[in-house]
Amino acid sequence: MNTHLTHPRLTLASLGALCLSAALACTGVVADEDAPAGSGAGTSTGGTTGNGGSGGATPPSIVNGDPGTKLMHRLNSAEYNNTVLDVLGSALAPASSLWSSEEDHGFDNIAAAMHVDDKQFQRYFDAAGLIADDVFNNAALKATVVTCATEDSACVQSVISGIGLRLFRRPLAAEEVATFEKVYTAAKALGETHDNSLKAVLRSLLSSAEFLYRIELDPDPASFVAHPVSAYELASRASYFLWNSAPDAALLAAAESGAILDTTQFSTIVDSMIADAKSDRFTNSFVGQWLGARQVAKHGVKTDLFPEWTPALAASMANEVYYYFNEFAKGDHSYLDFLKADINYIDTNLGALYGIPAADPNFNRVTDTTDHRFGFLGTAAFLALSSYEYRTAPTLRGRWILINLLCIHPKDPPPGVPTLDADPTSPDASEGNVRARLEQHRQDPVCASCHAALDPYGIALENFDAIGKWRDTYKDGTPVDASTTTVEGDNFVGLQGLTDYVTGKDEFKSCISEKLFTYSLGRSVEDADQQYLAAIRAEWLAGNPSIKDLTRRLMLADTFRFRRAAQ
Repeated sequence: MNTHLTHPRLTLASLGALCLSAALACTGVVADEDAPAGSGAGTSTGGTTGNGGSGGATPPSIVNGDPGTKLMHRLNSAEYNNTVLDVLGSALAPASSLWSSEEDHGFDNIAAAMHVDDKQFQRYFDAAGLIADDVFNNAALKATVVTCATEDSACVQSVISGIGLRLFRRPLAAEEVATFEKVYTAAKALGETHDNSLKAVLRSLLSSAEFLYRIELDPDPASFVAHPVSAYELASRASYFLWNSAPDAALLAAAESGAILDTTQFSTIVDSMIADAKSDRFTNSFVGQWLGARQVAKHGVKTDLFPEWTPALAASMANEVYYYFNEFAKGDHSYLDFLKADINYIDTNLGALYGIPAADPNFNRVTDTTDHRFGFLGTAAFLALSSYEYRTAPTLRGRWILINLLCIHPKDPPPGVPTLDADPTSPDASEGNVRARLEQHRQDPVCASCHAALDPYGIALENFDAIGKWRDTYKDGTPVDASTTTVEGDNFVGLQGLTDYVTGKDEFKSCISEKLFTYSLGRSVEDADQQYLAAIRAEWLAGNPSIKDLTRRLMLADTFRFRRAAQ
């Protein structure tokens, strides 16, 4: 295989370690990251993985639109662990403790943030050894790798081809099989047993760039003509988007036959993937980051002020968000009801907080129209995460809504702005009328510009305290007033008025498509992508705008199924 690899942190030294230390099937020239653009350094006829998103100006030679390109995509921790579990059956999950994931654009699967240095590679190589040992120490797991009983070359090559297909997410070329067979013969020459020699092969496969990275090749790296990604590359794009893992046997078979390249058949494949239990991983990853459910357990709350707060309650709050989102991700609910649907998922912990009787410790779907609570903005997870540890924070709640639901990024506050709570431990900070104090705070012109844009969204939610419990008065006895006026002059009251206002905004309808797009491809939205997103949204909103339908449309779009060479 002759591959031109380009990555901002993948140096000659580190890739040399990948290729040589692990006996990889990797040949060709590595791009010199210090070479000037256009110098010809690191060129190859084998293809290119690209070096980023669509970038600035569209190259003049692009034909029929610009679907963009993407970097070599290293597996993040969850993807690595899931792939090892699904392909090899090993539940060791070494990525959870051996390295952390980098984040960009709000997600931990952005290719540009996936760096590897020599120390990181050593951890990968050590993890590969642990996994290989685990597989070969378990007869059932070993049987999925060692699929023949003889020690001849044909058997060894069969083992390499079989497990290589599943780990590399594509068939191995003959020269790659020959390279990994050399690992086997070298181990045998050192006196290792047949099993230990095959175990060395497995470790080499797990340490290889072709396993650690999702590598897509361009048939002509000098051309900017858009072209379909290969059938196996499309299978990987789909599986890592919806399952956080490698393609299964059915997806690989659809790639082998070419069925996955047919849009009608691909649409059916996407629907079956969404219905699969493994799509819960998508929910846990995408929603855990976009809607913050991952952060609930880490959220600080002063338990002397909110004695109901416990780790168990925090876990229940996060789980409700996952269950609630799945209603929309797997069903046919309109996304326009995401903030309005009177649906909650409660166990005994949340039932006590919400005032809804719940004797079952397991989660149950409930509808209660008398509790003032509905939609995502009524979930305790959101309400707690957007509060301080000692009181509600209308400004934070407003900022969260703007950034995450409307994709509007407010200006950072100017330097020297006085804090609202000079002493957070004082009773006034935790018990007083937050709305009245914010109105006084906004009398300072330095404070007014930011707060006027943010506070109305949060003021409407003041009936919910800092852990999401309903209240009619503050602790000092003053009544809660949830009526508000936006900087644009729009008036609304409470959760109902807020949800109607936010849902009616065009930004609410477009933001989720940008979030899903970014997560699905592991890259940011570029200018050239906007024409595709606009067309997708128009068709999506013309029908029943469910999250499932939007996901399908994003995956059928050229931006998901096509690419071009890097600029």
